[in-house]
Amino acid sequence: MVRPAMLSALERVARLRAEQELKKLAAFRRHVLAAHHQVEASRAAMAQSYAAQAPLSVAEARMANAQAGRAARDLARAQADLARMQPRFDQMRERAGRELGRAEVLSRMAETALLAVRQRRERGQMEE
Repeated sequence: MVRPAMLSALERVARLRAEQELKKLAAFRRHVLAAHHQVEASRAAMAQSYAAQAPLSVAEARMANAQAGRAARDLARAQADLARMQPRFDQMRERAGRELGRAEVLSRMAETALLAVRQRRERGQMEE
């Protein structure tokens, strides 16, 4: 039979692990959000470079083309960075959820075991 004290100790360890995983996830999430913001900023720069309505001289057209090319490369780089981060972020989110779930299960098991011990004690006192 599993003792409630043992389950409670396991729950505390599981909660510590879950907290650690959640902190890791939060830190990595900040990096993912920064990458999202970089993608959006690059998209805005691209849109701005193509939004010119006035006719351009040859020199201005070359400069605008260079700016659009730089914005396109920045956007591609930002999207690639985000794509590289996403699988790891998903794994970290899954791991944090699993650790949190483990802590919850151990908590419920400890409560159930404690309740069973109390019920046995009460039955033992009633039979005497």
